[in-house]
Amino acid sequence: MNATLEQSVFPPLKLEDYDIHQDCGFLPSQTPAYVSLPSAFQPIEQIATQLPKWMTTGKLRQAIANLPEVTPERELNDLQWRRAMLMYSYLTHAFVWGQPPPVSTLPRNLAVPFYTIAQNLGRPPVLSYASYALDNWVRIDEAEPIEIGNILIFQNFLGGLDEDWFILIHIDIEAKAAPALAIIPTLLNSVVRDDSEAVIQALDVIKTAWMAINTTMERMPEACDPYVYYNRVRPYIHGWKNNSSLPNGLIYEGVDEYNGEPQQLRGETGAQSAIVPTMDALFNISHSNDPLREFLMEMREYMPPSHRAFIEQVEQQSTLRNFVKERMGQMPELGDRYNDCVSLIEQFRTQHLEFAARYIHSQAGRANNDTHIGTGGTPFMQYLKKHRDESTQHLLRSTD
Repeated sequence: MNATLEQSVFPPLKLEDYDIHQDCGFLPSQTPAYVSLPSAFQPIEQIATQLPKWMTTGKLRQAIANLPEVTPERELNDLQWRRAMLMYSYLTHAFVWGQPPPVSTLPRNLAVPFYTIAQNLGRPPVLSYASYALDNWVRIDEAEPIEIGNILIFQNFLGGLDEDWFILIHIDIEAKAAPALAIIPTLLNSVVRDDSEAVIQALDVIKTAWMAINTTMERMPEACDPYVYYNRVRPYIHGWKNNSSLPNGLIYEGVDEYNGEPQQLRGETGAQSAIVPTMDALFNISHSNDPLREFLMEMREYMPPSHRAFIEQVEQQSTLRNFVKERMGQMPELGDRYNDCVSLIEQFRTQHLEFAARYIHSQAGRANNDTHIGTGGTPFMQYLKKHRDESTQHLLRSTD
Protein backbone atom coordinates (compact mmCIF):
# COMPACT_ATOMS: atom_id res chain seq x y z
CA MET A 1 0.00 0.00 0.00
CA ASN A 2 1.54 3.35 -0.97
CA ALA A 3 1.92 6.30 1.39
CA THR A 4 -0.80 8.42 -0.23
CA LEU A 5 -3.38 5.66 0.12
CA GLU A 6 -2.27 4.92 3.72
CA GLN A 7 -2.77 8.55 4.68
CA SER A 8 -6.19 8.69 3.04
CA VAL A 9 -7.31 5.59 4.94
CA PHE A 10 -5.77 6.62 8.25
CA PRO A 11 -5.71 10.35 9.03
CA PRO A 12 -2.90 11.37 11.40
CA LEU A 13 -3.58 10.54 15.05
CA LYS A 14 -4.15 13.51 17.31
CA LEU A 15 -3.46 12.91 21.00
CA GLU A 16 -6.15 15.34 22.13
CA ASP A 17 -8.81 13.27 20.36
CA TYR A 18 -8.04 10.40 22.75
CA ASP A 19 -7.64 12.32 26.02
CA ILE A 20 -3.88 11.79 25.92
CA HIS A 21 -1.56 14.58 27.03
CA GLN A 22 1.94 15.38 25.83
CA ASP A 23 3.31 15.62 29.37
CA CYS A 24 0.93 13.33 31.27
CA GLY A 25 0.15 10.48 28.90
CA PHE A 26 -3.04 8.70 29.96
CA LEU A 27 -3.13 10.67 33.22
CA PRO A 28 -5.47 13.67 33.29
CA SER A 29 -3.63 16.98 33.02
CA GLN A 30 -5.88 18.21 35.83
CA THR A 31 -6.63 15.74 38.61
CA PRO A 32 -10.30 15.16 39.45
CA ALA A 33 -9.42 14.68 43.13
CA TYR A 34 -9.96 18.29 44.23
CA VAL A 35 -12.84 19.05 41.88
CA SER A 36 -15.89 20.29 43.79
CA LEU A 37 -19.22 18.51 43.43
CA PRO A 38 -22.78 19.75 43.99
CA SER A 39 -23.89 19.94 47.62
CA ALA A 40 -25.98 16.77 47.26
CA PHE A 41 -22.73 14.80 47.25
CA GLN A 42 -21.51 16.25 50.56
CA PRO A 43 -22.57 13.27 52.75
CA ILE A 44 -20.95 10.90 50.23
CA GLU A 45 -17.73 12.91 50.24
CA GLN A 46 -17.65 12.98 54.04
CA ILE A 47 -17.75 9.19 54.37
CA ALA A 48 -15.33 8.69 51.46
CA THR A 49 -12.83 11.15 52.94
CA GLN A 50 -13.01 9.40 56.33
CA LEU A 51 -13.09 5.90 54.88
CA PRO A 52 -9.83 4.69 56.55
CA LYS A 53 -11.33 5.68 59.91
CA TRP A 54 -14.69 4.04 59.26
CA MET A 55 -12.95 0.83 58.18
CA THR A 56 -11.81 0.32 61.79
CA THR A 57 -15.23 0.69 63.45
CA GLY A 58 -17.19 -2.36 62.33
CA LYS A 59 -20.02 0.06 61.50
CA LEU A 60 -19.02 0.96 57.99
CA ARG A 61 -21.90 -0.80 56.25
CA GLN A 62 -24.40 0.82 58.57
CA ALA A 63 -22.95 4.26 57.84
CA ILE A 64 -22.97 3.69 54.08
CA ALA A 65 -26.49 2.24 54.15
CA ASN A 66 -27.69 5.47 55.77
CA LEU A 67 -26.31 7.70 53.01
CA PRO A 68 -28.83 9.48 50.77
CA GLU A 69 -29.45 8.25 47.23
CA VAL A 70 -28.01 11.03 45.09
CA THR A 71 -29.33 11.67 41.60
CA PRO A 72 -26.26 12.75 39.59
CA GLU A 73 -26.89 15.89 37.59
CA ARG A 74 -26.51 15.60 33.84
CA GLU A 75 -24.62 18.89 33.67
CA LEU A 76 -21.64 17.56 35.62
CA ASN A 77 -18.42 18.04 33.66
CA ASP A 78 -15.98 15.21 32.89
CA LEU A 79 -13.77 15.83 35.92
CA GLN A 80 -16.80 15.88 38.21
CA TRP A 81 -18.07 12.58 36.80
CA ARG A 82 -14.64 11.06 37.41
CA ARG A 83 -14.49 12.46 40.94
CA ALA A 84 -17.89 10.94 41.67
CA MET A 85 -16.81 7.63 40.11
CA LEU A 86 -13.76 7.57 42.39
CA MET A 87 -15.90 8.04 45.51
CA TYR A 88 -18.59 5.52 44.63
CA SER A 89 -16.00 2.95 43.54
CA TYR A 90 -14.25 3.08 46.89
CA LEU A 91 -17.47 3.13 48.90
CA THR A 92 -18.83 0.16 46.96
CA HIS A 93 -15.73 -1.97 47.47
CA ALA A 94 -15.53 -0.93 51.12
CA PHE A 95 -19.18 -1.94 51.54
CA VAL A 96 -18.64 -5.33 49.90
CA TRP A 97 -15.23 -6.26 51.35
CA GLY A 98 -14.76 -3.95 54.35
CA GLN A 99 -16.38 -6.26 56.93
CA PRO A 100 -16.61 -10.06 56.98
CA PRO A 101 -18.37 -11.74 55.39
CA PRO A 102 -18.65 -10.03 52.00
CA VAL A 103 -22.15 -9.08 50.92
CA SER A 104 -23.83 -10.07 47.67
CA THR A 105 -26.24 -7.12 47.37
CA LEU A 106 -25.31 -3.47 46.95
CA PRO A 107 -28.03 -1.21 48.40
CA ARG A 108 -29.77 1.07 45.94
CA ASN A 109 -28.45 4.27 47.55
CA LEU A 110 -25.03 3.21 46.23
CA ALA A 111 -26.03 1.04 43.29
CA VAL A 112 -28.31 3.45 41.40
CA PRO A 113 -26.06 6.53 41.37
CA PHE A 114 -22.96 4.38 40.81
CA TYR A 115 -24.57 2.82 37.74
CA THR A 116 -25.56 6.25 36.38
CA ILE A 117 -22.07 7.65 36.92
CA ALA A 118 -20.40 4.63 35.32
CA GLN A 119 -22.71 4.81 32.30
CA ASN A 120 -21.76 8.44 31.75
CA LEU A 121 -18.09 7.49 31.76
CA GLY A 122 -18.50 4.40 29.59
CA ARG A 123 -17.14 2.02 32.22
CA PRO A 124 -18.65 -0.72 34.42
CA PRO A 125 -19.83 0.17 37.97
CA VAL A 126 -16.83 -1.33 39.78
CA LEU A 127 -13.46 -0.06 40.99
CA SER A 128 -11.14 -0.02 37.98
CA TYR A 129 -7.61 1.17 37.35
CA ALA A 130 -8.81 4.52 36.02
CA SER A 131 -10.28 5.45 39.41
CA TYR A 132 -7.71 3.63 41.54
CA ALA A 133 -4.67 5.21 39.89
CA LEU A 134 -5.26 7.56 36.93
CA ASP A 135 -7.65 9.87 38.80
CA ASN A 136 -6.44 9.34 42.37
CA TRP A 137 -3.61 11.80 42.87
CA VAL A 138 -2.78 15.39 43.70
CA ARG A 139 0.33 17.23 42.55
CA ILE A 140 2.15 19.04 45.37
CA ASP A 141 3.98 21.60 43.24
CA GLU A 142 2.25 22.32 39.93
CA ALA A 143 5.56 23.48 38.46
CA GLU A 144 7.21 20.10 39.12
CA PRO A 145 6.65 16.79 37.27
CA ILE A 146 4.07 14.15 38.12
CA GLU A 147 6.34 11.72 39.93
CA ILE A 148 6.97 10.15 43.30
CA GLY A 149 7.96 12.91 45.70
CA ASN A 150 5.61 15.42 44.10
CA ILE A 151 2.28 13.55 44.23
CA LEU A 152 -0.09 12.49 46.99
CA ILE A 153 -2.73 9.76 46.91
CA PHE A 154 -6.14 11.29 47.45
CA GLN A 155 -8.40 8.35 48.34
CA ASN A 156 -7.57 5.24 50.40
CA PHE A 157 -9.21 2.19 51.89
CA LEU A 158 -7.07 1.72 55.02
CA GLY A 159 -4.33 4.22 54.22
CA GLY A 160 -0.69 3.98 55.20
CA LEU A 161 2.64 4.06 53.38
CA ASP A 162 2.32 0.67 51.67
CA GLU A 163 -1.09 1.36 50.13
CA ASP A 164 0.00 4.81 48.97
CA TRP A 165 3.30 3.56 47.57
CA PHE A 166 1.63 0.77 45.59
CA ILE A 167 -0.60 3.32 43.82
CA LEU A 168 2.14 5.96 43.52
CA ILE A 169 4.34 3.54 41.58
CA HIS A 170 1.56 3.07 39.03
CA ILE A 171 0.98 6.82 38.67
CA ASP A 172 4.70 7.47 38.24
CA ILE A 173 4.82 4.76 35.54
CA GLU A 174 1.91 6.39 33.72
CA ALA A 175 3.72 9.74 33.74
CA LYS A 176 6.99 8.17 32.59
CA ALA A 177 5.13 6.61 29.65
CA ALA A 178 3.98 10.01 28.36
CA PRO A 179 6.89 10.61 25.92
CA ALA A 180 6.46 7.12 24.43
CA LEU A 181 2.76 7.75 23.83
CA ALA A 182 3.27 11.28 22.54
CA ILE A 183 5.73 10.15 19.83
CA ILE A 184 3.40 7.49 18.38
CA PRO A 185 1.67 9.77 15.82
CA THR A 186 5.09 10.92 14.58
CA LEU A 187 6.36 7.35 14.43
CA LEU A 188 3.38 6.07 12.46
CA ASN A 189 3.66 8.99 10.06
CA SER A 190 7.38 8.30 9.62
CA VAL A 191 6.59 4.70 8.68
CA VAL A 192 4.09 5.92 6.08
CA ARG A 193 6.68 8.35 4.67
CA ASP A 194 9.31 5.59 4.62
CA ASP A 195 11.62 7.75 6.76
CA SER A 196 13.87 5.24 8.51
CA GLU A 197 15.94 7.88 10.28
CA ALA A 198 12.82 9.44 11.82
CA VAL A 199 11.62 5.98 12.88
CA ILE A 200 14.92 5.37 14.66
CA GLN A 201 14.65 8.73 16.43
CA ALA A 202 11.11 7.93 17.56
CA LEU A 203 12.16 4.49 18.79
CA ASP A 204 14.94 6.16 20.78
CA VAL A 205 12.29 8.24 22.56
CA ILE A 206 10.28 5.11 23.35
CA LYS A 207 13.39 3.26 24.52
CA THR A 208 14.30 6.08 26.91
CA ALA A 209 10.76 6.17 28.27
CA TRP A 210 10.73 2.41 28.89
CA MET A 211 14.05 2.59 30.72
CA ALA A 212 12.47 5.17 33.03
CA ILE A 213 9.32 3.04 33.44
CA ASN A 214 11.34 -0.02 34.43
CA THR A 215 13.41 2.02 36.89
CA THR A 216 10.20 3.13 38.60
CA MET A 217 8.79 -0.42 38.55
CA GLU A 218 11.90 -1.69 40.36
CA ARG A 219 11.18 0.72 43.22
CA MET A 220 8.03 -1.10 44.35
CA PRO A 221 9.73 -2.92 47.29
CA GLU A 222 11.13 0.34 48.70
CA ALA A 223 7.94 1.13 50.59
CA CYS A 224 5.38 -1.56 49.79
CA ASP A 225 5.94 -4.71 51.83
CA PRO A 226 4.60 -7.97 50.30
CA TYR A 227 2.88 -9.05 53.53
CA VAL A 228 1.23 -5.67 54.04
CA TYR A 229 0.18 -5.48 50.41
CA TYR A 230 -1.41 -8.92 50.49
CA ASN A 231 -3.22 -8.43 53.81
CA ARG A 232 -3.98 -4.70 53.92
CA VAL A 233 -4.12 -3.48 50.30
CA ARG A 234 -5.19 -6.31 48.00
CA PRO A 235 -8.36 -7.52 49.79
CA TYR A 236 -10.36 -4.43 48.84
CA ILE A 237 -9.64 -4.25 45.11
CA HIS A 238 -11.12 -7.65 44.19
CA GLY A 239 -14.14 -7.74 41.93
CA TRP A 240 -17.03 -10.16 41.71
CA LYS A 241 -16.27 -12.25 38.66
CA ASN A 242 -14.65 -15.66 39.02
CA ASN A 243 -14.47 -14.97 42.75
CA SER A 244 -15.28 -17.90 45.04
CA SER A 245 -16.40 -15.50 47.79
CA LEU A 246 -19.13 -14.09 45.52
CA PRO A 247 -19.66 -16.95 43.07
CA ASN A 248 -22.84 -15.48 41.63
CA GLY A 249 -21.60 -11.90 41.47
CA LEU A 250 -23.14 -8.77 43.01
CA ILE A 251 -26.77 -7.62 42.86
CA TYR A 252 -27.12 -3.87 42.17
CA GLU A 253 -30.36 -3.14 43.99
CA GLY A 254 -32.71 -0.80 42.15
CA VAL A 255 -30.82 -0.75 38.84
CA ASP A 256 -33.63 -1.50 36.41
CA GLU A 257 -31.28 -2.33 33.56
CA TYR A 258 -29.96 -5.34 35.50
CA ASN A 259 -33.45 -6.75 36.25
CA GLY A 260 -32.36 -7.90 39.70
CA GLU A 261 -29.75 -10.22 38.19
CA PRO A 262 -26.32 -10.37 39.89
CA GLN A 263 -23.52 -8.83 37.85
CA GLN A 264 -20.08 -10.38 37.47
CA LEU A 265 -17.44 -7.69 37.08
CA ARG A 266 -13.66 -7.85 37.21
CA GLY A 267 -11.68 -6.22 40.00
CA GLU A 268 -9.06 -3.52 39.73
CA THR A 269 -5.86 -4.69 38.03
CA GLY A 270 -2.88 -3.16 36.26
CA ALA A 271 -4.04 -5.04 33.16
CA GLN A 272 -6.58 -2.20 32.83
CA SER A 273 -3.77 0.28 32.14
CA ALA A 274 -3.60 1.18 28.45
CA ILE A 275 0.20 1.51 28.30
CA VAL A 276 1.22 -2.08 27.54
CA PRO A 277 -1.72 -2.81 25.18
CA THR A 278 -0.78 0.34 23.24
CA MET A 279 2.82 -0.82 22.99
CA ASP A 280 1.74 -4.31 21.94
CA ALA A 281 -0.34 -2.65 19.22
CA LEU A 282 2.51 -0.39 18.10
CA PHE A 283 5.17 -3.12 17.98
CA ASN A 284 2.68 -5.65 16.54
CA ILE A 285 3.18 -8.00 19.50
CA SER A 286 0.36 -10.51 19.17
CA HIS A 287 -0.95 -12.95 21.74
CA SER A 288 -2.31 -16.37 20.81
CA ASN A 289 -6.07 -16.75 20.84
CA ASP A 290 -6.92 -18.45 24.12
CA PRO A 291 -8.83 -17.59 27.35
CA LEU A 292 -5.99 -15.38 28.56
CA ARG A 293 -6.09 -13.28 25.40
CA GLU A 294 -9.85 -13.01 25.83
CA PHE A 295 -9.23 -11.66 29.32
CA LEU A 296 -6.81 -9.09 27.92
CA MET A 297 -9.44 -7.90 25.46
CA GLU A 298 -12.08 -7.83 28.20
CA MET A 299 -9.87 -5.51 30.27
CA ARG A 300 -10.34 -2.81 27.65
CA GLU A 301 -13.97 -2.50 28.68
CA TYR A 302 -12.75 -1.17 32.04
CA MET A 303 -10.57 1.54 30.47
CA PRO A 304 -11.78 5.05 29.64
CA PRO A 305 -13.36 4.73 26.17
CA SER A 306 -10.96 7.27 24.66
CA HIS A 307 -7.94 5.21 25.73
CA ARG A 308 -9.56 2.06 24.40
CA ALA A 309 -10.13 3.81 21.07
CA PHE A 310 -6.49 4.88 20.91
CA ILE A 311 -5.30 1.29 21.29
CA GLU A 312 -7.65 0.21 18.51
CA GLN A 313 -6.42 2.97 16.19
CA VAL A 314 -2.77 2.08 16.78
CA GLU A 315 -3.62 -1.58 16.13
CA GLN A 316 -5.21 -0.64 12.81
CA GLN A 317 -2.48 1.73 11.68
CA SER A 318 0.80 0.24 12.87
CA THR A 319 2.91 -1.73 10.39
CA LEU A 320 6.07 -1.03 12.37
CA ARG A 321 7.25 -4.63 12.68
CA ASN A 322 7.08 -5.30 8.94
CA PHE A 323 8.64 -1.92 8.19
CA VAL A 324 11.65 -2.71 10.38
CA LYS A 325 11.84 -6.32 9.20
CA GLU A 326 12.04 -5.28 5.54
CA ARG A 327 14.75 -2.65 6.09
CA MET A 328 16.93 -3.94 8.93
CA GLY A 329 19.23 -5.78 6.49
CA GLN A 330 20.32 -2.47 4.96
CA MET A 331 19.91 -0.51 8.21
CA PRO A 332 20.71 -2.78 11.19
CA GLU A 333 20.13 0.09 13.61
CA LEU A 334 16.41 -0.14 12.86
CA GLY A 335 16.30 -3.74 14.06
CA ASP A 336 18.44 -2.91 17.07
CA ARG A 337 16.13 -0.11 18.20
CA TYR A 338 13.01 -2.21 17.64
CA ASN A 339 14.50 -5.07 19.65
CA ASP A 340 15.70 -2.72 22.39
CA CYS A 341 12.13 -1.53 22.92
CA VAL A 342 10.59 -5.01 22.79
CA SER A 343 13.24 -6.25 25.24
CA LEU A 344 12.38 -3.45 27.66
CA ILE A 345 8.68 -4.36 27.44
CA GLU A 346 9.65 -7.98 28.12
CA GLN A 347 11.77 -6.80 31.07
CA PHE A 348 8.73 -4.97 32.47
CA ARG A 349 6.62 -8.09 32.17
CA THR A 350 9.34 -10.19 33.81
CA GLN A 351 9.54 -7.78 36.75
CA HIS A 352 5.77 -7.83 37.06
CA LEU A 353 5.82 -11.62 37.11
CA GLU A 354 8.46 -11.63 39.86
CA PHE A 355 6.48 -9.17 41.96
CA ALA A 356 3.29 -11.20 41.50
CA ALA A 357 5.11 -14.27 42.80
CA ARG A 358 6.52 -12.40 45.80
CA TYR A 359 3.55 -10.23 46.70
CA ILE A 360 0.74 -12.73 46.07
CA HIS A 361 1.64 -16.25 45.05
CA SER A 362 4.03 -16.91 47.94
CA GLN A 363 1.78 -15.39 50.62
CA ALA A 364 -0.27 -17.49 53.02
CA GLY A 365 -3.76 -17.74 51.58
CA ARG A 366 -6.75 -16.33 53.43
CA ALA A 367 -10.46 -16.07 52.88
CA ASN A 368 -11.55 -13.66 50.15
CA ASN A 369 -7.92 -13.32 48.97
CA ASP A 370 -6.95 -16.25 46.74
CA THR A 371 -3.21 -16.57 46.06
CA HIS A 372 -3.85 -18.27 42.70
CA ILE A 373 -6.44 -15.89 41.27
CA GLY A 374 -5.65 -12.25 40.49
CA THR A 375 -7.82 -9.31 41.49
CA GLY A 376 -9.06 -9.38 37.90
CA GLY A 377 -10.23 -12.96 38.43
CA THR A 378 -7.67 -14.91 36.39
CA PRO A 379 -4.85 -17.41 37.09
CA PHE A 380 -2.42 -14.50 36.96
CA MET A 381 0.89 -16.39 37.11
CA GLN A 382 0.00 -18.33 33.96
CA TYR A 383 -1.28 -15.14 32.34
CA LEU A 384 1.85 -13.11 33.12
CA LYS A 385 4.27 -15.86 32.05
CA LYS A 386 2.46 -16.35 28.76
CA HIS A 387 2.53 -12.70 27.76
CA ARG A 388 6.13 -12.27 28.88
CA ASP A 389 7.14 -15.21 26.67
CA GLU A 390 5.14 -13.88 23.74
CA SER A 391 6.96 -10.54 24.01
CA THR A 392 10.30 -12.35 23.77
CA GLN A 393 9.12 -14.29 20.72
CA HIS A 394 8.59 -11.02 18.83
CA LEU A 395 12.26 -10.01 18.84
CA LEU A 396 13.48 -9.65 15.25
CA ARG A 397 16.45 -11.68 14.10
CA SER A 398 18.52 -11.35 10.94
CA THR A 399 17.06 -14.64 9.71
CA ASP A 400 13.45 -13.38 10.02
